Parts: sequence; structure tokens; C-alpha cells
Amino acid sequence: MKILLKIVAVIVGLAVLRTVLMVFQFASTSRLAALIGSGAFGIITIAAWCLILVAGPVASVQLWRLRRIGLYVAASLCALALLYYLFGYAANRGPELRLAPLVVPILGNSVALALLLSSSARRICS
Repeated sequence: MKILLKIVAVIVGLAVLRTVLMVFQFASTSRLAALIGSGAFGIITIAAWCLILVAGPVASVQLWRLRRIGLYVAASLCALALLYYLFGYAANRGPELRLAPLVVPILGNSVALALLLSSSARRICS
């Protein structure tokens, strides 16, 4: 179980790095203004980026150290990411929406959340 928690910690750290790259990509191509102007989902996306950039490093480092706060913050981020992707799927359903790119984040966050909320994980993290 310890190795699984450390794998989740690394994945959270990689999500932070990916978010940094995505923010720079949007900012450098002037698509950030378009995202802000796109409505509620664009604003939610930017808020999620901010949350990942602030809470993600804490979750990653503290979960790597097997601390309870890392467990809770990582679980919160996974739950919010799961809700984000489910909301995005529900809000944008249509013939042009492809489900395949959403399967990995939905299943990955679901599995990580189940692992992080397990009693075994709580026993390991002090």
C-alpha cells in the first residue's frame, strides 16, 4: 500500500507540472482570454488550475512523506478532478463529444480516490 500511495504522490506531482505547462501554453497563444470569455466552464477550468497549482505540491510532497494531510489534500484534488470531468461530460454531451479522452481521467481519479479514502491508507498515513 505504501508504494501505491507514493505512486499517487508522483502522479499528483506530474499533474502539477502538466498544469504549469498548460497555463503557459494558453497564455503564450492568447487562448487564455478566449477561455475566460467562454463562460462558466472556462472560469471553472481556471479555478481548477489555480487549485492544482496551490494544493498540488502540498498533496504530492506530504503524501510522499505518508502524512495524513497529504492524503486528505490528494483525495480532495482527485474528487474535484473527478467532478470536473463528469460535469464536463454532462454539460457538453452531443454527437461531437468523444468519450475516449475522458475515460482515463475519470477512471484514474476514481481509482485514486478509492485508494486514498481506504482505511488502509488512513492507517499508513500518520
